[in-house]
Amino acid sequence: MESTEVFPAWNRDVRMPVPAPPPGACDSQFHIYGDRKKYPPIQNAWYDPPDATFWHMKDVLKKLGFQRGVIVYPMPYGTDNRLLFDILEAIRGTEDAKNFRATCIVKDDVKDSEMERLKSLGVVGARFNIGKRWEETHTRAGIKRNLERVREIGWHARLHISGVDLLEFSDLFLSVPDLTYSIDHMCHLHFSEGLEQPAMKLLLELLKRENFWLMVSNGCRISPMEKDWDDAVPFGRAMVHAAPDRIIWGSDWPHVKWRKKRMMNEAEPVELLYRYVDGDQDLLRKILVDNPARLHGFQD
Repeated sequence: MESTEVFPAWNRDVRMPVPAPPPGACDSQFHIYGDRKKYPPIQNAWYDPPDATFWHMKDVLKKLGFQRGVIVYPMPYGTDNRLLFDILEAIRGTEDAKNFRATCIVKDDVKDSEMERLKSLGVVGARFNIGKRWEETHTRAGIKRNLERVREIGWHARLHISGVDLLEFSDLFLSVPDLTYSIDHMCHLHFSEGLEQPAMKLLLELLKRENFWLMVSNGCRISPMEKDWDDAVPFGRAMVHAAPDRIIWGSDWPHVKWRKKRMMNEAEPVELLYRYVDGDQDLLRKILVDNPARLHGFQD
């Protein structure tokens, strides 16, 4: 049963962040959607696909001053990759193919041959939506089986989890060696619980391992504040300090299921990142250019 809840749309009045991002900047997570008649959502999708296409996002990135981006295939389509195939085929052999990568969702119903085809088109990772908040059911054996498949094909695993899920599943992740993990959205930690909360401590311990990365995105969503999001800054700074060479950033455009707050301008989350690095341009270049290039295989 599809949700009838109405959420605000993404802000189309996009401005350039102040200051402009460094050349070669990468948005390491945005979602894409298509015509619902051609690309219908799966049954009981967690949310209804909005009007937000790849071509919309290309324009957003241009206005933001970003050169590169990573499509994170969204939950409403599950493992139905038709839209992802069509977009990646459409840009194949073009300049866009050099500047865009993608991740997909991997479960048992995704065949090895499909994964190989996705890889040939620019897919470099698989996202695992783990936790009660996503209303998805997983077995530990199933997660491990597919993590091992991701490792074998040479992808990294995107972990879309919250702090409580990290505490529950970290032993499982550690049981799959030689696999690179990237944890999404600051692990959805509760800022009100402070820097000493158990999930934050565990996250910082994991970041001491060379195969764990973190996306310092969505502080604006996690925070209850309408703007500025001051409560996110101490967390962002601590995370960046823990692993500056393995931190990435993503917009999470088009900000689906955005509740209770005004919809911000797309430049504002970029400017929040600037506060995490306290204006350090070398750190900023690592997070927006160098680190995502290494993780996603972008070439200069």
